[in-house]
Amino acid sequence: MIYDMRIYDVQPGSVPRYMDAVREVALKIREDHGVKLAGWYYTDIGPLNRVVHIWAYRDYAHFEQAREAVRNDPRWTGEYLPRVKGLVVRQQDMMMRAADFFPGPR
Repeated sequence: MIYDMRIYDVQPGSVPRYMDAVREVALKIREDHGVKLAGWYYTDIGPLNRVVHIWAYRDYAHFEQAREAVRNDPRWTGEYLPRVKGLVVRQQDMMMRAADFFPGPR
């Protein structure tokens, strides 16, 4: 398993709007393309207006295939992207490997 960990800083006060778009549109799209949600967090204390989400993939080949499929999905470009456009101020993306003692999502 590999994990795509994304850290997004969003416009002040827009975390609920961003989460609504993910909940209502993006989760289903990713699930339809075999991507599993491994974690979803937002800050309460510390750097505010920050969202961290972690997506699980079988391997790098699965990541590449699923990323391409999601990007080309008409729901992604027609429904999701318009809802989040302008909300993200900064983003960081890291590919992570799980420690051998962490079972992770199956």
